Amino acid sequence: RHLARKHGYDPDELSRMIDKKDLINALSFEEHKVFMQESDRRKWIRFKTTVIYTCAAVLGVLFWPLVRHALEVAHVNFEVYTDRRKYEMKRCREFNTIKGYIGILLLFIIDLLSFWLSTSVLLSWFTRSKYFFPIPQLPIRPAQLLTPKGGDAGALGNYGINVGPMVVSWLFRFLNRKVEEGTASAMASALGARKRKEKDEMKRARKEEKAREKEARRDARRSAGVAREEREKAAAALRRANNGADSTGGDEDGYDSSGSDGESSYVSYSGMTASNVTRSNLGTTDGSRDGDDVMGTSSDFNDLD
Repeated sequence: RHLARKHGYDPDELSRMIDKKDLINALSFEEHKVFMQESDRRKWIRFKTTVIYTCAAVLGVLFWPLVRHALEVAHVNFEVYTDRRKYEMKRCREFNTIKGYIGILLLFIIDLLSFWLSTSVLLSWFTRSKYFFPIPQLPIRPAQLLTPKGGDAGALGNYGINVGPMVVSWLFRFLNRKVEEGTASAMASALGARKRKEKDEMKRARKEEKAREKEARRDARRSAGVAREEREKAAAALRRANNGADSTGGDEDGYDSSGSDGESSYVSYSGMTASNVTRSNLGTTDGSRDGDDVMGTSSDFNDLD
């Protein structure tokens, strides 16, 4: 039964094996052959694994500087990319533009799709997976160019170059450039609006400052006018006081000289009159001088104004 099921013996062959010993020998031979085949297969698998690991180790040792340099370049590119996106996000936050935020999000999505496409194309040379980027098949077969009339290109007609990844990559670069231009335009518009707002605020502040300065000058002129009027009033009061004092002194001198004889009274009256006239002239001169001083002061103040 084992010979018929596992090893494919016909019923006629089994019927010719009358002796049980022959059946046992045939079964053991077939089982040993299967065992040897499985052992050879396992040895071959171990040999291939050893060769692959050895080659990978040798290649790793030989190309480790190149791999390390590639990792450093990838790390630097990643740092540059993250710094660039952070700066763009910072500028969008400063300008407070919604279009800028949307543009940055679209750029991030396009960059992820581009990285997915590049990784899928690179790994497609070694393996296949359902998680690869869905690349359209757009083959270009050079052998068919040799038969423009539609003839058979032979075995070379089956070989071609798939330009689908190139088309998709070009489309991603085109979209990336357009989105960057739109984001830059939105940021430029936000910056222009911000500068216009700052300029308007500066103009308003300058206008308010000029209004305050004008009000201060008006207050200064008003204070100067009040001070000038006070000085004029003080000078007028001083002149009236001097004139009153002069008239009081003249009356007293006339009363004292009334009891003397004619010549002495005439001489004293003449002397008093001359003294009074001299004092009055002096008082008038002082008053005019004070007035001139006041007017000069006011004119000087007006010049200062």
